[in-house]
Amino acid sequence: MIDTHAHLNFQDFSKDREKIISRAFQSGVEKIINVGTDTKESAKSLKLAEEYENIYASVGIHPQYFSSAKKFSIFNFQLPINFQFSNFKIKKDIEKIKQLAKNKKVVAIGEIGLDYFSHSGKEITDEQKKAQKEGFIKQLELAQELNLPVIIHCREAYDDLYVILSDSEESRNNITSDNKTGFLTSLGMTGVVMHCYGGDLEFTKKLLKLKNIYFSFNGNITYPIKKEIQGTEKDITESIKIIPPERIMLETDCPFLAPQKFRGKRNEPAFVKYTAEKLAEIKKCSFKEINEITTQNAEEFFGI
Repeated sequence: MIDTHAHLNFQDFSKDREKIISRAFQSGVEKIINVGTDTKESAKSLKLAEEYENIYASVGIHPQYFSSAKKFSIFNFQLPINFQFSNFKIKKDIEKIKQLAKNKKVVAIGEIGLDYFSHSGKEITDEQKKAQKEGFIKQLELAQELNLPVIIHCREAYDDLYVILSDSEESRNNITSDNKTGFLTSLGMTGVVMHCYGGDLEFTKKLLKLKNIYFSFNGNITYPIKKEIQGTEKDITESIKIIPPERIMLETDCPFLAPQKFRGKRNEPAFVKYTAEKLAEIKKCSFKEINEITTQNAEEFFGI
């Protein structure tokens, strides 16, 4: 098994990181992709990968970075969205990611993408969405330049994500500003994985028409499906059923989203087997078959 999305560099593992990693490899996990979320955490992810032969890193800037307001000590108020990050700072941070990505242990750009979910209950603004799209596109361009695959985070933003990934008229005219080409052709050369995938049946069918789009699942697919959506287009089980096994990968997203057996507790790479078991159940195949195909998919996708 390969855990294609972990955050072992996070503070949650500061007291027993080595023990957690050892337990993962002892439980059947062969390799781990440790995923960056900003320049600081990406550097930590790379450092960890350099310490372990079978741990690899991805580097990237999470979408919430581009839409989160920053407080400056010299002011007593929060700056408006258009003043939060200067173009210079964004360019500087992307350059940091680029330099990290040149290391041989870096196997992808990510996690990057779009996230329109609001923890405050207040919808994010159009300006915030625009900032996320621009940050996403800049990192897609970096992935193109370095010929690296992409790990995508998407929450409540599937329509805009599809517009960007597909080489559509809307993508060329409305999303990109200084780049009018779209991303389908070039990204088809390297690959895209939808991390913690939760798209409904209709959206899944749309993505399956694009080349080299992969889907990664974690412990949340083991959670009970609400009775009112069981068997409907919103049931993630229905989406999994139509995705070919050769386009599926395993992940934990640890320390988040522990499988049902450990729900509410800290997740870890050793728990990826519970996701594999659930996928085998849904796809009506053996645990061994799921392990073999998802491992092969990950090795080919990340070049490991």
